Amino acid sequence: MNLFIGCSSHEELDEKYKENTRKIVSEIAKIKNINLIIGTANDDSGLMGIAYHEFRKNRKKIHGITLEQYKDLPPLEMDEVTTVKTTMDRCKNIYQKSDAILFLPGALGTYSEIFSFLTELVEKNDNKLIILYNKDFFFTPIIQNLHNLYKQKFISKEISEYCIIESVEKEVISLLKNYIEINKKEG
Repeated sequence: MNLFIGCSSHEELDEKYKENTRKIVSEIAKIKNINLIIGTANDDSGLMGIAYHEFRKNRKKIHGITLEQYKDLPPLEMDEVTTVKTTMDRCKNIYQKSDAILFLPGALGTYSEIFSFLTELVEKNDNKLIILYNKDFFFTPIIQNLHNLYKQKFISKEISEYCIIESVEKEVISLLKNYIEINKKEG
């Protein structure tokens, strides 16, 4: 199974975000039959870098999807790299190549991916697993805004009908393991 982990690539984050990411991703990277899709091929900083290094340490396949403008930067060790022209192309490739999607804390890029992937999920009527890891209530503002859109009838479903909102590490791990098992039986 290919798992995209969307998160920040900034280094100057509060240490709690790095520690939370290290803790959950180190467990995810140990799951059998799970590989990483990541939105870079040459940046191992921030939370994204933690995800990259944990999957590399566990000898998992890593597929980086990066922008053409970064092609001259030193590459990370990847099993596969896709280079695209725009961030929209990057989002499209990430969504298509991912079986499941996990969002950890991030900023504009992460928010853009959340909304793009939720829209794609609805438009395609996909059953793709999307998880917002709401540790320390990081995504609560987004969740509240989407709930307000639902209440005011701008969207037809609650956010919880589009994705899973989870704040407990063990539950995220369990969701991913179960998703792999279900897809193994169906596939």
